[in-house]
Amino acid sequence: METQKVLKPVGKTMIISDYREKEVIGHLKKLDATVNERSLEIGDFIISDDVVIERKTHSDFISSIIDGRIFEQSRCMKENFNKSIVIIEGHSDRQINDSAFKATVATLLVDFNVSLLNTKNPFDTAKTIYWIAKKEQEENKHTISFKVGKKPKEMKQLQEAVVSSLPSISTVISKRLLEHFGNVENIFTADEKELREVKGIGRKVADRIRKIVNEKYRGG
Repeated sequence: METQKVLKPVGKTMIISDYREKEVIGHLKKLDATVNERSLEIGDFIISDDVVIERKTHSDFISSIIDGRIFEQSRCMKENFNKSIVIIEGHSDRQINDSAFKATVATLLVDFNVSLLNTKNPFDTAKTIYWIAKKEQEENKHTISFKVGKKPKEMKQLQEAVVSSLPSISTVISKRLLEHFGNVENIFTADEKELREVKGIGRKVADRIRKIVNEKYRGG
């Protein structure tokens, strides 16, 4: 693992940001933060050698649950930083089954030790990042560094992880489903009869999968 220390201007709060986070970067600079823009492999903002932040809009957060990205991103953050934070920004009309959503949150909190924060908009996100960075660097006296992380898993591993997160679906059965249907979307849109064509999928499991995919999300 390669770690590159970054020189922080005296009296300034510094944040290492992925260069694509343009809107938040603009707000951070208005807050008088020094922003070091780079292409980051892990997270979107690094605020110390201990803390990394991943920023997602609400819609992207839901998408990352469905395609499994959030689990791989959380794994990489946990392996390289002591503290990982996921900021979920704004709200959207994207929906997901409540059980799947709650299970994901539980996994992030318990297995990956990820803190989840909600913000209203990019400016609110920038303020949140700024004050966390300020506390880390001024009160906790942590230095700031840029870490080059491990490459993400191959797409097939991510696809298997998404499918195996369904109830009663083991890694072996998830591979069978993917081989039979070709991709994750086809599995999620298959009817009960089609699902039961795969070895290991009975009526009860097929019905459960259809219910998770189709049931309306009831937020609270």
